[in-house]
Amino acid sequence: MNSCSNCGRKVNKSSGFCPNCGSRITTDHKNISPAPNSRVEKKKSRSKNKKIVAVGSIVGMLAVVSVTPFVVKGLQKPVTKTSVTAAKKIDPSTEKATENKSESSNLSPESSKPSSSDYIVPTSNKRLLSLDDIDILPKWQLRLARNEIYARHGYVFKSKDLQTYFSGKSWYHPNPSFDGSLNDVERQNVTTIKAREDSL
Repeated sequence: MNSCSNCGRKVNKSSGFCPNCGSRITTDHKNISPAPNSRVEKKKSRSKNKKIVAVGSIVGMLAVVSVTPFVVKGLQKPVTKTSVTAAKKIDPSTEKATENKSESSNLSPESSKPSSSDYIVPTSNKRLLSLDDIDILPKWQLRLARNEIYARHGYVFKSKDLQTYFSGKSWYHPNPSFDGSLNDVERQNVTTIKAREDSL
C-alpha cells in the first residue's frame, strides 16, 4: 500500500488518485511517511505555532504588568512648594495677635524637639501667601506658620506648646512690649493661613 503524499491516507497501489483529497499518487515511494508539507503536517505545525504565540503573549503581558508600577512610580516626582509667590491686593485687617488655644495639643512629635532655626514659611513677613503656597501643610503646621508671624516680632505666647516650640528657634527673642501690630502683608497672611486652617 502507498500513502498519499498530501493527506497521508493509505491508498491501494493501483489507485492513481487519493480517494480522500484527490491528489495524484506516486507508486515509486513505497512505505514512506507523508511529506512534511502535507496538509496534516501543516495543520499540526499551525497548531504548534498558535500555542507558541499564545504562551509568548501571556508571558509578555505578565512582564509588562509587573514592571509598569515601578516605571510609573519612577516617573512621578513629589510636588514640593518651597517658593512663596502671590499677586494679590492687600486688604488690611485689624486682627491682633491671637493664639489657637483649642488646638494646643495638636503639635506633632517633630515640633516637640526644636533644634532647627528655620521657618515654616520663610517669607511670610514679606510676600503675600496664596492657598497654593500652604495647601501642602497639615493643620498643626498651619497653626505654627500662623503664629510664626507673631513670633518674628517676639510675641510672648501663653500656650505652653507654642512657647516651647518657638523658644527653641534661634531667631525667636521674646519681647513682652510687642503690641501685636503687624504690617499689611503679615495681617493678610495670618488671615489666609487661618482660613486654610479652618477649612481642614
